[in-house]
Formats: sequence, C-alpha cells, structure tokens
Amino acid sequence: MFYKLQLLRSKKNEKGFTLIELIIVIAVLGILATLTIPKVIGVKNNAEAATDEANKKIIRNALERYYADKATYPSQEQGLKVLVDEKYLDNIPEKANGKNKENQSWTYTAGESKDGNIESYTLE
Repeated sequence: MFYKLQLLRSKKNEKGFTLIELIIVIAVLGILATLTIPKVIGVKNNAEAATDEANKKIIRNALERYYADKATYPSQEQGLKVLVDEKYLDNIPEKANGKNKENQSWTYTAGESKDGNIESYTLE
C-alpha cells in the first residue's frame, strides 16, 4: 500500500511541458519551415536549369563533332537520333525541367541546306 502511494505521488510531481510551451515550439517550427521550404524549392529549380544547360552543351558538342566528320549537320529527318546511332552520344538526355510537363525532349531543327550540306541548326 505504501508503495502505491509513493508511485502516485511521484507521478503527480513529474514535470512535463505545458500547453503554452508546446504551442511556442510548434510556432517556431512553423516559422522555420516557412523560411526554408522556398529556398529548397529554389535550389531544385536552379539544379534542373543547370542540368539542362550542361546537357545542351553535350548535345551541341556531339553535333559539332558530327559536323567536323561529315561536313554537314544531321538532317531534320535524322534528328538527334543519328548522334546515338553513329556513337557520338550514348543516349539523348531528357530535359530536367521538362519532367511532368509537355516538353520533355530536345527540339532539333536543321537549318537551310546549301548544296546538300546543312550548315546551321537550332537546339531547344
């Protein structure tokens, strides 16, 4: 019996967090989340844009090597697929910014042909 009374008294004397302390902690966590979440989202968007620029440079480099070997850029019909077929690229990377959007792949447009040789292109 005496033992039970001691247990009951010790439970009454235990200290815990008050409701006000818990509300303050939750408010501080909410403020921190409000400040950090937009920065994290911005980092992701910047990383996707940087990835797209790096992939674009890789594709342009492959197009320039193709031009150096063939004295012409790929035709509109061949597109970028010819760079993979002829081993200038392992694969054509998807756009990082294009995920979950309509524009997931690169748009290659061959320029005007002079004497059967294509001397310009656009890559978007």
